Amino acid sequence: MQTLMSTLLLLGAIQGGITGVGLLLYAGRKNGTHWLAHAVLGLSLTLLRLWTHATGLEAQPLFRRLPLSFDLAIMPLAYLYALSLTAAPAASIRRGLAWLVPGAVFLIYSVLVYLASLGQGDLARMDAISEQWQYSRVKYIEDLLAVTMNLVLAGLIWRRVSGYHARIEHWLPEQLASLLGVLKFSMALALIAAVANLIGFVTNGVLHLGDRHYISLAVNACYVAVVYIAGIVGFRLKDLPQFAAAPAEPSIPAATEPALDAAYQRVQTLMQVERLYTEPDLNLNDVAKRLNLPAAEASKAIRKGSGRNFRTYVNDYRIASVKQKLTDPDYAQVSILAIALESGFNAESSFYRVFKAATGLSPTMFRQTHANPTSPQTFGSTTFKR
Repeated sequence: MQTLMSTLLLLGAIQGGITGVGLLLYAGRKNGTHWLAHAVLGLSLTLLRLWTHATGLEAQPLFRRLPLSFDLAIMPLAYLYALSLTAAPAASIRRGLAWLVPGAVFLIYSVLVYLASLGQGDLARMDAISEQWQYSRVKYIEDLLAVTMNLVLAGLIWRRVSGYHARIEHWLPEQLASLLGVLKFSMALALIAAVANLIGFVTNGVLHLGDRHYISLAVNACYVAVVYIAGIVGFRLKDLPQFAAAPAEPSIPAATEPALDAAYQRVQTLMQVERLYTEPDLNLNDVAKRLNLPAAEASKAIRKGSGRNFRTYVNDYRIASVKQKLTDPDYAQVSILAIALESGFNAESSFYRVFKAATGLSPTMFRQTHANPTSPQTFGSTTFKR
């Protein structure tokens, strides 16, 4: 088990280093990815410190109490990433930097203890000097503080990201909809890391089960998994569009019921006559500008008139268009992907997902099942014709 743990920790440390540097080079400061990159690098160094302990290198004077633990910095860096990713004001990010102060204080302390005991040659003398600095007691306080901070920050990340997710989920173009799943997963990732840290503290600091216990192995495996998954999250979410604030409330009085009905009829005209749904990057702001309405009022009109949110409303038109063309003999030799692109989809994966959810069939099965249509496909009062 010890060999397995040491191998796991070393692989995690190496992967964390590669991932952190890759995020810095590839994504840079886009969407605050540099904060996530530093968090991954901090976790990588922490795994390296755990590896020196698992392999017995800590018995060597040079590696004794090597200050490589960044437990108090990892989650604050993740929180700063969440703030940047969700377009928090610069003032909020500056206030978030305060969460890094405890980690900096304890890191300076660890460096001073390491330098004070370094060069003694004898491990007993090094340990004695460390205890003169109250090292064991201070490290226990540091671990307890790390557990508390991690749980609090994981909760703050969850609240921040979930609120942002609710704000933008109906605004993104369809081809970016998959990023919402990654965004939700980032919340869970922070919570998983915090819980793993709590379990590790209880296992070693309270129950004193030792680092060879299977629970410790599971916790370390969780840390390694976090390194891998954080890299995926960072690379994917660098392309997530940012909305600096929730859609502003209109300065004019809220639209009346007749006004909402009239706005919905104008939306229907845009979709049925101008075939606005065929624009692959269409979003709620685009429709609101065409209506000369605030986005919030346009959204309200669509929901009142159709009973659906904006994305579902637009996708219904696109699916109806695809269904009509799949049953049209003139399109018999046209590929399914080409039909999807012509109907407004611009991502194959999202098209197949939306189509199957709407019809219960894959596009291929739908085409085969409706090879000899008896009537054109319709949506609402609209008949789609070539």
